[in-house]
Amino acid sequence: MSRTRTVAEVLAERLTAHGVRRFFGVPGGDCSLDLIEAAAGFGIDFIVTRTETAAAIMASVTAELTGAPGVLMTTRGPGLANAVNGIAYASLDRAPLLVLADGHEPDAGHASHQRFDQAALMRPLVKAESALEGADPAAEIDRLIATAAAPPQGPVYIELIGGRIRAPAPPGSDVARGASPTRAAPPPAIDVAAAEAVLRASRRPVIIAGLQAAEAGAAAALRDLARAWACPVLATYKAKGAFPDADPLAVGPFISGAAKDPLLRSADAILLFGGDPIEFLPQPWRYPVPVVLLSTHAFARPFLAPAATLVGDLALSAAALADAVAPGGWRAGEIAAAREAMRAAARSGGPTRGIAPHRIVEEAAAAAPESTRIAVDAGAHMLPVMALWQAARPRDVLISRGLATMGGALPSAIASALAEPDRPVIAFTGDGGLMMCVAELGTAVQAGCRKLVVVVFNDAAMSMIEVKQRRRQLPPRGMDYAPADFATVARGFGCAGIRVEAPDQLAAAMRDAFQVERPVVVDVAIDREAYHAVLRALRG
Repeated sequence: MSRTRTVAEVLAERLTAHGVRRFFGVPGGDCSLDLIEAAAGFGIDFIVTRTETAAAIMASVTAELTGAPGVLMTTRGPGLANAVNGIAYASLDRAPLLVLADGHEPDAGHASHQRFDQAALMRPLVKAESALEGADPAAEIDRLIATAAAPPQGPVYIELIGGRIRAPAPPGSDVARGASPTRAAPPPAIDVAAAEAVLRASRRPVIIAGLQAAEAGAAAALRDLARAWACPVLATYKAKGAFPDADPLAVGPFISGAAKDPLLRSADAILLFGGDPIEFLPQPWRYPVPVVLLSTHAFARPFLAPAATLVGDLALSAAALADAVAPGGWRAGEIAAAREAMRAAARSGGPTRGIAPHRIVEEAAAAAPESTRIAVDAGAHMLPVMALWQAARPRDVLISRGLATMGGALPSAIASALAEPDRPVIAFTGDGGLMMCVAELGTAVQAGCRKLVVVVFNDAAMSMIEVKQRRRQLPPRGMDYAPADFATVARGFGCAGIRVEAPDQLAAAMRDAFQVERPVVVDVAIDREAYHAVLRALRG
């Protein structure tokens, strides 16, 4: 006679059924132990990280790359509180994440240690919450996973009580179930007609691809539509690669800045293909031409008033509009000139005293294997990286744009290295971002990441904020860091460490980094003065 599964085992079984193969966190002494053991019984690996925020980002990026929900595990109190920034990443960067945290036993009313209202802390960030108290925990877990995966994707919260998850599951709740498929919804016909009316009047449309374009099926539809219209394509940071950067129609990244203004102001319509408000800078929409918005869902805080909106499956929406624009309004030379102007802006600044940021990107691209993915941290360095790196497929680039958090590149790269161990990945980070998560170098080594290269733009400063400080003509205060040698730090964690202090060392350092079968840190001392010109050229 088979043993009745515990609630923890039912949880592990449901995660397995939905494609989860690993979860991340910093364990505590209560439910964490049950979850680790139950997960192991279903072949789910536990990756112990150094910080909870990094674990949340790793889990979220795992979800973005695999399509399965990401899973974060924390202990109560400080464990969950320390994960908030990473959970905010899942919320604002649209990743389906299950947050599993210890709670307090219901008969422990006397306990105040590490106690606060954890569910209240989570509510501004999560789409749903549960304590798995119902008669069918398996169905409840399935419901939460479906909620996390529904557009807009995001985190859900499960508060776990030791006595509850160690108890036998209610009868019937341990029956294996299949993951429920979701069906794509076509846009309403009346909305298609409104969008067609706008686009049939257009001869020179521009497509701006947003984060939803990176989803399965959407990228192919985007490529077909752009080629049918023969029009220029810009991509938000989250959508980079959904339309290949090497395609003659690709112009570069869209960041609501000066570099692409001439192109957009010469357009007579804009199609926002899967754009999301979280991707755009907090400023009014600046382009007066009619906008058609394609989205999988409506938005709580719309960022503009489109002339027409299609809500539904992006591929179906794109197919409905394929014949709405006749090609020929754009000359190939116009698009090529716009692309080259964007790349030239990323190389702004002229001769420098040391290593220019754009040189790092170009030498890394020259040395990296063709399939290399990149993860990019927030900071001034992201401007030349995102403008110059060539992406060919969705998710070739991992970046936080909704939250735009520092300290995200290294955890994202670790998630990539674990999800696809044979695919090289570069984490492009500033020194400030790496200092926020430097202990995760130890996670990378312990987890066996083989093809992970961390490239540090080391200028001993908060350069992006320094640029803004100088623009406001404020005194230069509070932006400098004490110098740090990250190559030496890396070796202390078991990584390889390479220090680059002169331009003629850069190419060899990048080549060497990709020959090492363990995590490598390439610590590059750069001249931060170039950022002032780059920011002005790209953003205005």
